Amino acid sequence: MRWNGLRALALLAALLGGPAWAAEPEEPLKPWDSGMYAPAFSLKAPDGKTQSFPELAAGKPVVLMFWPAWDPYSRALQPYLHSIREDYRVAGVEVWMISVRAMEGVDPVQVLKQRRYRFPLLLDGDDALSLYRVEYTPWVVVIDGQRNIVYTRPPKPPSPASVADSIRKTLNELLGAQKAVPLPKSYPPSLPLPVELGGAGYSSPLPPLPQEQWQPWLEQYLAGVPASEFVAGVPRRGPVSSGKAAIAIARELWTQAYGEAEVLAQAPYRAYRLDNQWVVLGSAASGKLGDGLILVIEQDSGRVQRLERGN
Repeated sequence: MRWNGLRALALLAALLGGPAWAAEPEEPLKPWDSGMYAPAFSLKAPDGKTQSFPELAAGKPVVLMFWPAWDPYSRALQPYLHSIREDYRVAGVEVWMISVRAMEGVDPVQVLKQRRYRFPLLLDGDDALSLYRVEYTPWVVVIDGQRNIVYTRPPKPPSPASVADSIRKTLNELLGAQKAVPLPKSYPPSLPLPVELGGAGYSSPLPPLPQEQWQPWLEQYLAGVPASEFVAGVPRRGPVSSGKAAIAIARELWTQAYGEAEVLAQAPYRAYRLDNQWVVLGSAASGKLGDGLILVIEQDSGRVQRLERGN
């Protein structure tokens, strides 16, 4: 039964004194297929006002991104969505951020502010996750003016740029030739996800940096960290078995020292091991090793030797 049929049955039931049905679509397709009818929802904006879909779309195509503020892939994708928003707003298309899966100490309002984005934001959207059958985040959909989901980000896209390209092509098809926006000739390099890179214990689907790039820097840096040095007040963590474990400890201690916003901005994180020492690095704007946040921790004992901002 199509949507119009459901609406007619609901109206007939109301006229006959029966229960009024919620005008909802039939069983949707698989979550990543197009053709699903977009469910309605109401959520609070940061100013406390309630925003409701489909009203917020105003009958125009709309892009929704369900994003955890702490998620590094969301961070990598947002620059592309920001560019889409700038290009398509003149055609009435808006890009909404819907905050989900909150983490204590991570404020989505402050995260967007720190990144200098002006996306319209809705908070505490976890209830909408089940409505949209969200299986992974960031969950990005394009909805046409008739409430049909016509694009959903696939589970494993090649890059954030490929997602942006698909969204732009979808919007151009919806808007028609007169309002279509020319596709960029090239996209900026995508931001990599946080992965464990380099050193013993390396395990990642992405290749590590060449050893000749990181080892000379690492040897020189650790030469300035005496064995007697340690960070006062930080208890030993026990054996640190992998770079991922070292990164988790670094993120925890960096957050305590410098705040979640700065730590999020330092993704992706890299871990290197030389003999008995793990060195975890945040990514600096310069791209140079050691210019971001730094943690040095012993592998066998988990004793934190150094915690600092780089150059």
